[in-house]
Amino acid sequence: KMLRKKPPIVLESAEANEISLGEMEGEDPIARLEIPPNMFYRQNGQPYVGKVKASVTFLDPRNISSAPAAQSDLSFVDEEGDMLPLRTYGMFSMDFTDEAATESLNAGKVKVHLDSSQIRMPAHRTGMKLWSLNPQTGLWEEEGDFQLDSNRRGKREERTFLVGNMEIRERRLFNLDVPESRRCYIKVRTYRSERYLLSEQVSGVVVSVINLEPTPGYSSNPRAWGRFDSAVTRSNGACVPAFCDDQNPDAYSAYIMASLAGEELEAAPSSPQFNPSAIGVPQPYLNKLKYRRTDHVDHQVKKTA
Repeated sequence: KMLRKKPPIVLESAEANEISLGEMEGEDPIARLEIPPNMFYRQNGQPYVGKVKASVTFLDPRNISSAPAAQSDLSFVDEEGDMLPLRTYGMFSMDFTDEAATESLNAGKVKVHLDSSQIRMPAHRTGMKLWSLNPQTGLWEEEGDFQLDSNRRGKREERTFLVGNMEIRERRLFNLDVPESRRCYIKVRTYRSERYLLSEQVSGVVVSVINLEPTPGYSSNPRAWGRFDSAVTRSNGACVPAFCDDQNPDAYSAYIMASLAGEELEAAPSSPQFNPSAIGVPQPYLNKLKYRRTDHVDHQVKKTA
């Protein structure tokens, strides 16, 4: 799935401009972009004066259905050279052109104001960073930190914002992310039939995992997806990265899906009773996992996750 590019809006280069980031109806934006006056310039470095066509496309993690449109597996390389996961609070792309849409424009000193009330885990407020995707490596590179905004707009505004600075020099995908050091893996096997025989495993199946926000106990409402990962099965299944917490095993949950040549595959059933051999997890661990197929409560729902 690809994220549909937003139709452009027209900005005046000599004026201060603001663009909201957030796609959920009835919800406040996650963040807003602030572009000061006279900050657009041409590829040759010359200032640009006039109307600007701006297309800003935002992938809102509060919308579960948007997860498969995430481009890249949300990973970065730390100072030791280890590849670690990122937990996203939204990613966005920006495309600025002149009025005739014939020349791409750059923008300097753009500020990102992130609504801190949208960050449900307090530790994430200090760990939040701005990242951009390197199209050559497919990895995210750090653009900068966020600081608490001390300049409130007025005494009535109770919300606090985190502010990050960025410069838009090329068409890159940007990300509001917190680095995560803990990694767990979900082992998934796919089979030809409901006999679930190891000799009947199927290779070439795309297994996708949508990691959800922490469960209650960590206040989080509405729930959002924080990471989307996928892997392709071989003769012995596939391991897909997932979030986990070393203090609370119930903190995270995830949707798991699988497809072969575009066809969604059914997951092992969870009702009327568990079949540990079909699900692939013995007791007593199976009860602790809280495994539920999507039709566990409502049998009209699809059986594919």
